[in-house]
Amino acid sequence: MNILEAKQISIVEYLKQLGYQPTKSKCGQYWFKSPFRSERTASFKVDNNKNEWYDFGVADGGDIILLGKYLFNTSSVSEVLSILSNQVPCADSIRIKPSTIQPPPIEDMFRNVEVIPLNNYALLSYVKSRLVDINLAKQYCHEIHYKLRQRAYFGIAFANRSGGYEIRNSYYKGCYKNKDITMVYMCNGVIQEHICIFEGFMDFLSYLTLEKVDNRFICIESATDYMILNSIGNLKKCLEELDKFSSIHCYLDNDTAGQKTVETIRGIYDHRVFDESVRYQEYKDLNDYLFCLLYTSPSPRD
Repeated sequence: MNILEAKQISIVEYLKQLGYQPTKSKCGQYWFKSPFRSERTASFKVDNNKNEWYDFGVADGGDIILLGKYLFNTSSVSEVLSILSNQVPCADSIRIKPSTIQPPPIEDMFRNVEVIPLNNYALLSYVKSRLVDINLAKQYCHEIHYKLRQRAYFGIAFANRSGGYEIRNSYYKGCYKNKDITMVYMCNGVIQEHICIFEGFMDFLSYLTLEKVDNRFICIESATDYMILNSIGNLKKCLEELDKFSSIHCYLDNDTAGQKTVETIRGIYDHRVFDESVRYQEYKDLNDYLFCLLYTSPSPRD
C-alpha cells in the first residue's frame, strides 16, 4: 500500500472497523470518543467530506497517515503503511466513495479580485441586520469583489494574518487565499496582559458593539487584545500565540466544538483561561446574545 492508496481509506469507516462508533454526526461531521485515550465526551471530529480528522484533546489533526502515527506510536510513514496494509487487506470496503471526494475549493476559481473599503449598501444592510455597529464594521472589515464563472459577486472581507480574507454575505461564507487566525492588538507594539478569543469575526464585532454601549455583563473591564480563530480548525495555530498573555478570555460558541476548544486551551494554560461563554450560556453565540438584547427582549432563541 502506498500513500495515495492509504488516503483513499475512509477515516470514518476505518475507525468503525477498529470498534469506534460515532456518538453523533451531522452534515458529514462525525464525532467520536478519541481513539488515543479514555474520555466521556467525544472530542475527536472527522470531516467525512475532506476525509480529515481533528482531536481537540491534542490540538492536532490531519489525514489517515498522521492518524496512524498516533495510533501506532511511530513517526515512520512506512510503518504506518505496512500496518494499514495488514489491517485493511482489501480497502475497497472502506474506500472513500467517489461522491465524497471534494473538488478544489471554489475560491480557487475567483478572478478579478478587488478589496476596497466597506461601503456597499447591501453589505452594510447585512451588518445592520446582525445589529453590529456600522462604524466598527467599516473599521475592521473591507468589501471584496470577484468574478466566478463570468458572474460578479461581492461580500464582506475580514483579513487574517496570512493575507487571506474571510468572506461573508447573506448567502455565502468562505475564505479567499490562506486560512489563518486574525490578531487585533489594542496598541501597536505593546501586548496587553489580557486577550479575548472569538470563533468568527461577527462575534468579535458583536463584542466591540457591546463594549461601545458599556455592557459590562459581557465585556471585561481590562484593556485587551483580540484573537479571531476564523475556524475551530485553526486552534493549533493559535496556541503558541496565547503564551504571551497572562489572562485568556474565551468567547466561543455554546456548542460541543466551542466547549472542547476551551478545554484544550485550558489543558495547556490552566488557570490563565476563563470560559466567558457562561455570560451568554442560554444563547448560541455572542451575536445571538446581541441580537436578542437589542432587537427583542433578552430571551433565548432556538
